[in-house]
Amino acid sequence: MTIEAIIRGESKNTEFKEMLPAVSEKFVKTVIAFANTQGGTLIIGVADKTRVIVGVDDAELFKQMDSIANAVADSCEPQIVPEIEPHTVNGKTVIAVTVAPGPHRPYYLKAKGKEKGVFIRAAGTTRPASPEKIKELEMEGARISWDELVCVGYSVTEAAVKKLCRDMNRYRKEMRTRGLLPGKPSAVTRTNLEDWKLLKKNGAG
Repeated sequence: MTIEAIIRGESKNTEFKEMLPAVSEKFVKTVIAFANTQGGTLIIGVADKTRVIVGVDDAELFKQMDSIANAVADSCEPQIVPEIEPHTVNGKTVIAVTVAPGPHRPYYLKAKGKEKGVFIRAAGTTRPASPEKIKELEMEGARISWDELVCVGYSVTEAAVKKLCRDMNRYRKEMRTRGLLPGKPSAVTRTNLEDWKLLKKNGAG
């Protein structure tokens, strides 16, 4: 960490706290928001408005680091494990809590539950996630993209599957004739469509 990085001020990925809040929820929300978005660093010991480095009392340093670790472990669901490290800036010690983007979204405050306890970062602030955003985070956590979502209530006939395979084979043949597709590609089959997630079997198989 450099003084230049701190002077740039709060952003979507950085937040300052002059001192560790007595109510842990105030900083745990930010940890959750970082995990739900692009990650970030919470810095304790820097005034958020003036960016003056006030530092953390060395006698309280490790006690505060333990408090942060315990609060995050006890308050977040799923578990978030940030890197909590002391740094010396201009002769003063600050605590940097670095949070990586989480793979098991959405993360939320246990005390509030998933409906009200999910937070995100937007324009340098921590704010509650909307129901729509929570759904989006759930999809990200399940590693499901919009393109892979099943069209509920829409059944695909065998005739439609065969037609799609024929159309794709015709297109591939045309591309090969134009020299845009090297080699002789194998025929597209229903199995290919399933492997490419263009088609999905129902519960009955």
